[in-house]
Amino acid sequence: MEFSWSIPTIASIQRTNFGLVIVAAAILDLFASTPAAVGCLLGGAVVIANLWILSALGGLLLAASRAGVSGAAAKLGALAIPLKLFIIIGIVYLVFSRARIDGMGFGFGVLTQMAAIIIETGRASLRGAG
Repeated sequence: MEFSWSIPTIASIQRTNFGLVIVAAAILDLFASTPAAVGCLLGGAVVIANLWILSALGGLLLAASRAGVSGAAAKLGALAIPLKLFIIIGIVYLVFSRARIDGMGFGFGVLTQMAAIIIETGRASLRGAG
């Protein structure tokens, strides 16, 4: 079997990630606890929103570079990506410091994105080889 390392789409990763978050939350609710399941849903929502925002910002930066935008607008656009990361880290910190979120569940929710990326990369590669 030959692989042709194709790249998955952001939409396919997001769909798979959503499904994995739901399945992981159901498993945690069944075998661990409801707070772990809620934490999983929250962690999954954070990484899904993060990837969506990153994708939107990347699209805006590419559109600006195609249009020949330079100067302050281009610098501000490039600064938006790391700024987004700090904002999300701050929001997650506030959620953990103000609410009782299960850290293990949250971690499982966050890890679903890595699993979704691996699954979708495998699917895209198998489609490309066929």
